[in-house]
This record gives sequence, structure tokens and C-alpha cells, in this order.
Amino acid sequence: MKKILSLLSVVIIALCTFTSCDEDMMVSHSLEGVWRGDMRTYYEHSGRTQKYTYTEISFDRDIRGEYTSGTGYWTDYYYGGDYSRYRITWNVDKGHIYVYFRRTGTEIDIYDYKLNSNHFRGSFKDGNYTYTNFDLIKIRDYEDYGDDDYSKQTCITIDSLDAQ
Repeated sequence: MKKILSLLSVVIIALCTFTSCDEDMMVSHSLEGVWRGDMRTYYEHSGRTQKYTYTEISFDRDIRGEYTSGTGYWTDYYYGGDYSRYRITWNVDKGHIYVYFRRTGTEIDIYDYKLNSNHFRGSFKDGNYTYTNFDLIKIRDYEDYGDDDYSKQTCITIDSLDAQ
């Protein structure tokens, strides 16, 4: 009887583990693409705190074809047309979406979110335990990238930032 219970326990744990991986893959697949919207974040400029006009985030699939991680960019647009672009790496693990900013070395944890094929909203926390809400709309699917000028220009811009 003990052997049967032990074997049953192992099977249940394995099934839960595979279910978590499947859920992470589904989240990753929905996440892939370009998102734009309000991250409800602020920046300091000339001694005043101002709100970003909008943020655009690209979640690109890992080159090796893994569906739970990848690279991309995060661009904050300011009033007046200026912007800051950061190269990112991301991964989904047990329902959490982790975004790592390569140039600054910071990471955020997107932990409480709702995600479907065209709407992504929720909360994230950074390393300082600052909690921020966001609301994004998908403006481009991963499959739509192709070899157009937009994707080529983005890669050139991002790579030049990493050299600084």
C-alpha cells in the first residue's frame, strides 16, 4: 500500500509540474509581440516629476525556439517626442513574468496580471519593491514581424544602446 501511495504521489507531483510548464508556455505565446500603453510610471526632468506619455514593449521569442523566454525592448516615450529604449530579456516561470533590463541591470516581476491575445494589464514590482500598475494593448503579433524595415531598425537602435 505504501508503494502505491508513494508512486501516486510522484505521479501527481509530475502532473502538477508539467501543468505549470504548459501554463508558462501559453502565457509566453500570448505575450509575444509588441504592446503599447500606460505603465503609470514617472520620471524626473528639470527638478519636476512628469508622467511618461506611453510605453512600448516588444517580447520576442527566444532564437532557440523556447516558448518561455526571449529578448526584446522596452521604450518609454516622454512629452515632446523624446524616448528611452532599453534592451530586455524576459522569461515566464510559474506564472511570473520576469523582465531584465540589460543596460541598467534591474529586473521587474510581473506577478498579478490578466493577459489575452490583445490586452495585458496588471501589476509589477521592481528590486526596490515599488509596485506599479499597467495597462497595455497589443499592436503587433510576433508572427507579423517578418523582414520589414521596422524590425531591422529596432534591432540597430537597440544594439547601439548596449554599446554605450
